[in-house]
Amino acid sequence: MSEEKRPKDQLKAHIRAQNQTLILETSERVFARQGLAKTTTQMIADEAGLPKANVHYYYRSKKDLLEAVLERILRLWLDSVSEFDVEGGPKENLTRYISEKIDQSRANKNASKVFAMALMGEEHFVLDYLRNLFVTELEREKATIQVWVDKGLMAPVSTEHLFISLWAMTQTYADFDAQVKIILQKETLEDNDYDDAKQFITRMVLAGCGVVDDSL
Repeated sequence: MSEEKRPKDQLKAHIRAQNQTLILETSERVFARQGLAKTTTQMIADEAGLPKANVHYYYRSKKDLLEAVLERILRLWLDSVSEFDVEGGPKENLTRYISEKIDQSRANKNASKVFAMALMGEEHFVLDYLRNLFVTELEREKATIQVWVDKGLMAPVSTEHLFISLWAMTQTYADFDAQVKIILQKETLEDNDYDDAKQFITRMVLAGCGVVDDSL
């Protein structure tokens, strides 16, 4: 009997996973377009092509849904940006980090905008993440940067302000892409625009951190 039920259980699990992915991807898109306050579960259900009851079957409230979306975004960000490698030196690591953050923001514009909205709205889920997880990661990166400073590979810097600046500079190409397009006088940002941004930000950060040329 259990063997007969297994395919049905697997099918149910597959359908559940598909529905949850659809709901979360749609929610991210609608939250980014409408804003956190104006978005309703009915809007999400309509865009996903699902009955509203189906959305509430998986997520009891808009708050639960938003937290699930934010958790998905934060997990994506953690997986897509590499930690600093002390042996690689500051030039290699900062160059890679800036490139990855630009690419991440470009590929996940809706996610970046939803995160920014949640941060501005002081959503507890995001604030708790920053306190409990990113602060811990920052301490690890601070230790790595101190090794480079001690070796004379870069000047002493505030790790906190360095990362605040890195996030601000890289995420603006997603959060405020409309502003970027106006300034560059373009309808659409192209590959070379992102490449130019990477090069400019990298040069500015390396110079500001006093990174030496032989850090590789």
